Formats: sequence, structure tokens, C-alpha cells
Amino acid sequence: MSYGELVDLLEANLLPCGVRQLTGLPCPGCGMQTAFVALMRGDLLGSLAANPALIPLLFTLIFAAVHLKMGFRPGPRIILALFIISVSLMIVNYVGRLAHLW
Repeated sequence: MSYGELVDLLEANLLPCGVRQLTGLPCPGCGMQTAFVALMRGDLLGSLAANPALIPLLFTLIFAAVHLKMGFRPGPRIILALFIISVSLMIVNYVGRLAHLW
């Protein structure tokens, strides 16, 4: 299976949002899968439009994994700061999505 076929497979099998199905409203994580597929296709702007928190969140996870392996001294504080940035972007994006609904 080629990379393009893998991305096509991921895109064809996106999971539905349970919160949106139950309430009709998006959740803070809505758009993450679409953002990931767009990022895998090299569409940075499309990824940011789908959910701008994905890239900082991925960077946080990668940094946390490297920190666990390498043991950087300021690692925990950096991970916390990156996590706060990711969650803040997710909340701002969520509020923006809700504002567009009303």
C-alpha cells in the first residue's frame, strides 16, 4: 500500500463525532481527523482551517516522547506550556465554531 493509498483510506474512514451526533453541536476536537489527513497530504492551510490545535498537539506529543527517551531537564515545563497552548487553541477554535452557529 502506497502512502497516497493510506491517506485515501484514512480519509474514507473518518470516525464520526459522538458529541455532534448526540447534540448537533461540534466538540472541541471536531476537525482533528480532517486536519490530520490534510497535514498528511501536505495541505498546511487546510489542516489549520480544519482544527488549528492539531499541529501544536502533535508537536507536544513528539516532544513528550523525545523527553521520555532523552530526559531533558526543563522537559516537564516545556510539555506543560505546549499542552496549555494546544488546549487554548482548541478552546478558541471551539468558541469560534459555536459563534458561527448563532
